Amino acid sequence: MLDKILIVDDEPLVLETLAEVLGSEGFPVTKAQAASEGLRALEGDPHALVLSDIRMPGMDGIEFLREVRRLHPGTDVMLMTGFGSLDGAIDAMALGASDYLMKPLKSKEILARVRAILTRRRLESELHALHSELRARYDMHNLVAESPRMHALVTAVRRVCDTEDTLLLHAEPGSGCRYLARSIHYSGRRRNEEFIVIDARTLQESELESALFGHETPGGRRRRGALERVGAGTVHLAGLEFCSPSVQARLGETLASRRMPAGGRVYELECRLILSCEQSPAELFHAGRLTSALDRLREAATLYMPSLAQRREDLPGLVAVFVETHASEHGRSLRLQPGVIDRLSTQHFPRNVSQLFAALSNAATFAVDGELTLECLERSLRQSSLSEDHGIAEHLGDREYQVVVRAVQRNPGRLDKAARELGISRTTLWRRMRKYDIKLV
Repeated sequence: MLDKILIVDDEPLVLETLAEVLGSEGFPVTKAQAASEGLRALEGDPHALVLSDIRMPGMDGIEFLREVRRLHPGTDVMLMTGFGSLDGAIDAMALGASDYLMKPLKSKEILARVRAILTRRRLESELHALHSELRARYDMHNLVAESPRMHALVTAVRRVCDTEDTLLLHAEPGSGCRYLARSIHYSGRRRNEEFIVIDARTLQESELESALFGHETPGGRRRRGALERVGAGTVHLAGLEFCSPSVQARLGETLASRRMPAGGRVYELECRLILSCEQSPAELFHAGRLTSALDRLREAATLYMPSLAQRREDLPGLVAVFVETHASEHGRSLRLQPGVIDRLSTQHFPRNVSQLFAALSNAATFAVDGELTLECLERSLRQSSLSEDHGIAEHLGDREYQVVVRAVQRNPGRLDKAARELGISRTTLWRRMRKYDIKLV
């Protein structure tokens, strides 16, 4: 059903003409010949949009606008004015009017302006629904925290989610670092602002610098980077140890001054930064992977996301999360045969929660009548080469594994150079390293 529109004008001809134009397009219309009548119409019957003349006897359009904004703040108001009252229409925009129309009115312009406002309302409604869904999904209460380590982490998250400080997260691959970063954002005061993820592991140096700080195009136009574009939201920079020294230096300067020169101007940094790495920050500083430009991070609040092996008590809860998510995404329930969780508790998952969920997802494809049996699970584990004691490389191709390892070892800390040597992109190299559980040297 289309949004309902209220038309308020003391001239019957204008009132009927507008009602006919909008009604012919299927819009439900309510008519009122005075502002007081319009307010009564809004009392028990919400309308999306009000079209009101400015010059009316009794309560004029400006005062009517004030009352609508006070009593019905969710209703948009578009004012109609003649040339002589243009200044009043402009003033009304400052009071909260969504738009104004100049008389004499033209049907095409009326419909275009009305549709623009209603489209914007629908987009705002969808965005609000999306934010609500994200807040519900990433609320810290959804963090499975039966284990002592996770309980301590959730306690720490509660302390820092509403602070403005830069945060440093430390988590092994697949442990849920991205989920943790989103949980911090959507549980804090910035929850209604944007959240942007930049993954340094998959970007070349120039691409990463552009993604963070923006750049000038060959045509002289400026593309804003995430730190500026996100406004008062949160930027999660994943893979901090993969940032080049020059990017680390620029990032360090920005964190120290909370200011960012760009396009001939200096911008105040409004956003919050969440930085994450896969190794201990202390070890990275000691090894020189994090440079002195980021020394201030030594004092930053650091949160450690435990590996799956360190939070075995959480496994039943994590499996329950998977089952619930699977039912939501596939529209059918999934039952676990007794013994499945016991079998999972004896299995080592080198890539942590992501590998656990991948194994369960694969096992679910073998389920019959919605029951995930031990046989389904064992079949999944065999396919993913997790049920044997051999190294993962032996199962997934010794030759490729050895080639990738040698290239990474020959180019310590330089994935871009290793990728060029192999004739593949940095992103592809990173995926191969994740696939074979190859650590950086």
